[in-house]
Amino acid sequence: MSIIKIALTGGIACGKSKVSQILSNLGLNIISLDKLAQKIVRPNTIELKELIKHFGDGIINTNKSLNRSILRKILLERKSNQKLIEAILHPRILIRMENEIGKLKAKLVVVEVPLLAEKNLTHLFNRAIIISCNKKQQLKRLINRDNINTKEAKNMVSAQFSHSLRLKLRYKLPTDIIKNNLEITDLAHKTNQLYKKLINL
Repeated sequence: MSIIKIALTGGIACGKSKVSQILSNLGLNIISLDKLAQKIVRPNTIELKELIKHFGDGIINTNKSLNRSILRKILLERKSNQKLIEAILHPRILIRMENEIGKLKAKLVVVEVPLLAEKNLTHLFNRAIIISCNKKQQLKRLINRDNINTKEAKNMVSAQFSHSLRLKLRYKLPTDIIKNNLEITDLAHKTNQLYKKLINL
């Protein structure tokens, strides 16, 4: 029987990584597309060289690593920058994801996919989990997490789909929704309940 592929998605700073960590601690296999993205832009990789060719040496730190905050600002400046960066990175990230999944001997795998809805990647998965939180909480967490100002945080949030648009995933995939507006203990309880459901699929 083929592995069940579950996409974990949600708005930025809504708690995807926390849910991933809880599910991992419970024994599920987790793949993070953000972490795969970090691997393919390590110093001297083809992908990093392509980014430098298009955006210059200004995106590089003194130790030759990618300055992710500068690249993020470039991405948000123009739609054309975003399209180019995604064209360079996204296909290669998905190839890495499929390779990682292919190594697993498990009943299911959870893949953290921040842009599941935005990039129309539902065809790669069997189920989805959406982590949501209210706008006030989202901005507060994002400002604290990334040490940025309110304007930058709002720009990052607006670059993604709204929660209502993301909820349309339900029409394409069986979807579980976790609302993360309270304390971590509440999130842990909800995630534990979801875990029990998933392992009995």
